[in-house]
Amino acid sequence: MGFLTALAVNAIGGVVIYGTGGLGAAWVAPCLGFGSAGITGGSMAAAAQSYYGNLAAGSIISKLTAVAMASPTP
Repeated sequence: MGFLTALAVNAIGGVVIYGTGGLGAAWVAPCLGFGSAGITGGSMAAAAQSYYGNLAAGSIISKLTAVAMASPTP
């Protein structure tokens, strides 16, 4: 499940970040499990991060984390 979840998070995140210029990232990131306190446990984002392990700066997951932490999300 980790591979497919990581693939889904990267595909959806990539479309939102690169396809819309990042305009929709603040709305999509919380739906994937990115929040203002970081990645939510048990979410799709958590599964993707556990699959990858250490993430490189500038990756899609890193960018979604940064957007969600800068946006006021519940």
